[in-house]
Amino acid sequence: MESDQREHISTVINYFWGDGTTSPESVNQGMATIAYEALEEAQSCSAAMDFVPRPISGRPGGKYIIKQVAKIGKRIASGDTQIYETCRNRVAINFRTQIEMAKQGL
Repeated sequence: MESDQREHISTVINYFWGDGTTSPESVNQGMATIAYEALEEAQSCSAAMDFVPRPISGRPGGKYIIKQVAKIGKRIASGDTQIYETCRNRVAINFRTQIEMAKQGL
C-alpha cells in the first residue's frame, strides 16, 4: 500500500470511529477492507434515507406530499451522496469489533 493510500484510508477510519483511531502508518489490508465495507453500508443507508419524507406534525395534506416527493426526486437527481450522521453512527457501531480486530492484525 502506498503512503497516500494509507493516509486516505486512515481518514476514512477516523471519520467513522473517531480521530486517533488509527494513523496512516498503522493501516493494514484488513483495516482497509473493513473501511470499504463500512463505506458501502453507510452509502446504502444514506441512499435509503433519501426516500424518507421529512417529518410533519399531524396528517399530511396533498401539498405536503407533493412537496416531499418532489424534494426526494431532487435529491436523487442531484446525485447527493452525503452520508447521513445517523447512518455513520450505526455503521461505526456495527463495525467496531471488526475494525478493532483488524487493527490487531486478526
